[in-house]
Amino acid sequence: MTKPLNVLKHDYFKEHIAPLKMNLQYFADGAEGEGAGEGGEGDTGESKVELTAEELQKKIEAESDRKLDKVLQKKQKEWEEQQKEAIKKALEEKERLSKLSEKEREEEELTKREQDIAARLAELERRELKADAVSVLKEKDLPAEFADFLLADDSQKTLDNINSFKKAFDEAVNATVKETLRQDPPPAGSSGMGSGKNSIAQLRNQQDQQKNKAPDLWA
Repeated sequence: MTKPLNVLKHDYFKEHIAPLKMNLQYFADGAEGEGAGEGGEGDTGESKVELTAEELQKKIEAESDRKLDKVLQKKQKEWEEQQKEAIKKALEEKERLSKLSEKEREEEELTKREQDIAARLAELERRELKADAVSVLKEKDLPAEFADFLLADDSQKTLDNINSFKKAFDEAVNATVKETLRQDPPPAGSSGMGSGKNSIAQLRNQQDQQKNKAPDLWA
């Protein structure tokens, strides 16, 4: 079996491939909506040149690099402005603190430390609460992905949310199963839902499948 060739890199095709007619206006800024100059639709003036596939690839790469540089320059400018604003605020805060008495500065520092500690404790409590919520959801055969939406201020409220969600979830699953059973008639030779363990097992299997689909309860 012959080895496949990269037609754009093979020397033969570099020498023999037909040149492509390319409008360089495509690579200029604001190319859209332009290019319909005085020559009209039939104008084949100096704006059109012939490019080989290799030359066209280089043009495309150069244009991509130019646009990337433009985006990077914009992001760099935004970052510099953010840094200037941060420095400005820091200097203003330093000047404000310098005008306070020693007692006032100590009180502010104490308040700031207390706020930082409170924020860290709140974040820690939220993580623990979410872990507990995920555990309860799994115990109730509910999707753990809903934990963030069911979190409340404390454990009891979160548990209440989970129980309410469980009730609504089961109702939605049961409604979906009933709708499915009503739409799918039993096979020929069988009567109704069937009987015995097979019917119960089939219904249970359908319920499990519907639970895994996590229906939209707020539709």
